[in-house]
Amino acid sequence: MHREDHPNRAVALPVSRRWLVAAPAIVLAARPAAAQLAPTPRQTRGPFYPATRPTDSDLDLTQVAGRQGRARGEVIEVTGRVLHARSGPLPGATVEIWQADADGRYHHPRESAGAADPNFQGFGAVRSDGDGGYFFRTIRPRFYGSGAGMRTPHIHFRVLVEGRPELVTQMYFPGEAMNARDGLFRSLSDENARDAVTARLEGGAVPRFIFEIVVA
Repeated sequence: MHREDHPNRAVALPVSRRWLVAAPAIVLAARPAAAQLAPTPRQTRGPFYPATRPTDSDLDLTQVAGRQGRARGEVIEVTGRVLHARSGPLPGATVEIWQADADGRYHHPRESAGAADPNFQGFGAVRSDGDGGYFFRTIRPRFYGSGAGMRTPHIHFRVLVEGRPELVTQMYFPGEAMNARDGLFRSLSDENARDAVTARLEGGAVPRFIFEIVVA
């Protein structure tokens, strides 16, 4: 509370009384309120989470171990941090991604649109580093489906933090015209929620998409 002294009279307090008046201000200054980040919205896992974990499931989805070829499509990087809503970076979190290939097909028994690119890994998993950071090298997925079931290009995420429920969400691409017609993207409650699942593009020889993940 801001206090002004009477302009015509100074009141001298004993030393002990002056300390008591000042003490609350010292305590408040030493304990600022912790800022809280908005948790990343949860979204459906979808029907194409791997039925069995691939043998090759590292951070580079553009090449499969034991194969000479490279995945078709535009190579991109996806990176960011796993954060707790109050306490900040979360090291040691497991971050999984899975997605369609450059033809809009998944490596999954339920895929009915045809075989997926054999040189595309389709799934990857990493542990976040000491700053909560993660990194994947992959390709930009194609849309798939038709009519009301058409899906805009997206990447699925599953985040596992010890002692907390898993977070499953989806990452969308900025500036993608199909986002506005996508049922799951449109189902998000407001613009802030939609922004939270939309990556940020950084320039470079290889497009880099920044996607921060906040765990409640």
